[in-house]
Amino acid sequence: MRKAFRISNRNIRIITEYVRSRIGHYEGIFDGIEYPIDRYSSPEEYFLNEDEWTTYENFINIFQRAEKMVGEKNFYFNCGLSSAYLRSWGRVDYFSRIFLGPDEGYRRLPIFNRQFVDTKDIEIILPPEYDRDRKLVRTILKIEYQKGFDPNKDFIGDRYTTGIICSIPVIWGLRPAIIKKLLRPYDPEIFFNNDPEFTNLNLNVHLEGNELKLTDPATGERISVGRKILLKPSYINNKEVYLGEYVEREEYGENLKEAILITRTVQSDKNIILKRGEIYKAPYFILDINYEKFSFIQRLKQLIRLQRSPDDIAQGLIETINLLRNTIEARDEAYARLKEAQERLENYAKNLEKMVQERTIELKSAKDELEVLNRELQNRVEKQVTQLKRYDELRRYLSPKLADIILSRGEILGSTPKRKMMTVLFSDIRNFSAITDSLEPEEIFHLLDRYLSEMTGLIHKYDGTLNKIMGDGMLVFFGDPVSVDNHAQKAVMLAIDMQKSVSILKKEWQHFGHNLELGIGINTGFMTVGNIGSESHKDYTVIGNQVNLAARLVSLAKPGEILISQRTYSRVKDMVDVEEAGIIKLKGLHHPVRIYKIKY
Repeated sequence: MRKAFRISNRNIRIITEYVRSRIGHYEGIFDGIEYPIDRYSSPEEYFLNEDEWTTYENFINIFQRAEKMVGEKNFYFNCGLSSAYLRSWGRVDYFSRIFLGPDEGYRRLPIFNRQFVDTKDIEIILPPEYDRDRKLVRTILKIEYQKGFDPNKDFIGDRYTTGIICSIPVIWGLRPAIIKKLLRPYDPEIFFNNDPEFTNLNLNVHLEGNELKLTDPATGERISVGRKILLKPSYINNKEVYLGEYVEREEYGENLKEAILITRTVQSDKNIILKRGEIYKAPYFILDINYEKFSFIQRLKQLIRLQRSPDDIAQGLIETINLLRNTIEARDEAYARLKEAQERLENYAKNLEKMVQERTIELKSAKDELEVLNRELQNRVEKQVTQLKRYDELRRYLSPKLADIILSRGEILGSTPKRKMMTVLFSDIRNFSAITDSLEPEEIFHLLDRYLSEMTGLIHKYDGTLNKIMGDGMLVFFGDPVSVDNHAQKAVMLAIDMQKSVSILKKEWQHFGHNLELGIGINTGFMTVGNIGSESHKDYTVIGNQVNLAARLVSLAKPGEILISQRTYSRVKDMVDVEEAGIIKLKGLHHPVRIYKIKY
């Protein structure tokens, strides 16, 4: 069940106070938004009660309305930043005043975060420490979203939270902190294509292989702006954390996490959309925060100020303690209810024996019915197991569509060998032996897996029967087990698509220092098809001189060529352009065979 993420109304208070400071009012900001009318007389009374929590959807709705009312650039960040200047945190402000400085404010941030949201957790990775060379205090925070919450929908909340974190030094009269985001959890393909802030730019952000590409809003050109990398963990206080260190995808190591490195800055007008060096699709945010040191004199002034005006602070603390007292009273009420429940349970136990006897009779009757159902179920299971075995046999060779057709007819694949007019296709990767000699087994497996997956998808597209995979070669035939009239046309269309697909896969092979080239041979004729072999080992396949001719054609095909026989050409001459490739003789055939090369 999906968790209902909630936001403290303290955030609504911050938003309304900032809107009022900018335009003098916040009228209409709650219009039409649902609230508990049984407990509150108006939405304002509810949404400005800092002890209440609202839904994340209400929070975003109110925030977007506020942005439209003010019409200010960087509104969401500025709103968060204003919380310190306007002291709009509610009672939390009283606690912040008794802290000794911004260092303690940042140390307490994980605790105070839980008073504001339940969508994300904050963890201190590097506690505040002073850098004498830079004359700044530095701390590093990790912000990780709760499980089930989609970070791609929280761009508004992210900017607002960043503003609040920047504002912490302001409480003590310092300038806002400077924050650098070392990692971001957004998925660029989802975030930039769906977030309302960017949809009007029509960026069309997509990963193409290992590259991240988009349409440049300045020129309209399709450009590469990033690439996949692997994040490398660092270890702070014996704890593993990703801080932005990375290696390239070709490198190997433990606990590496895939992410996307931005390699080019992209702007729309004067607004930066992507900045070179940013890292996206990380497991969480990492914030590198720098701010001025809180001096001894400033600390002294803070203590004097607290001594001079303790009354309002004390009153705020008293109110907070009263809320804790209310919590204790709620706990006592819960104990009273628990006692009532215990008494009801004891009464229930007194009648339990009678209930058990009645239930025993019911269970015996149910047991008898269950035995009957089990016998019926066993018969059904045996039938389904037989059906699954047949499906498992079919899917070795056929696309899901053809497998379903065979099953619906109740046929057994290749039960009796038969002679049929069919078309057979052989394919072979050129110079594959040289490739295997120079690459590691893992690399060969990766390349072949990508290649065979792509080719299998194309074979299924044209309803071919993938009969054998022989290392780097494949045997595909058309016209059985489902008969079709246009089997030659489908084989030729498949061959052309295979060559086109190879031209795309070629880039990945070239990355390993080798060229991917494919030779294909196709022939049409009468062949024997079915389960052929001994009782102990049968194989569903095709045999005959016409099959041997196709195998000869693939051996003659040069890299990138598709060679077809005269019989195949006679059936496809109206759909492809060809050029003659000579005449060959084959043992078992009475006449020489004219062959053709397809132009594609």
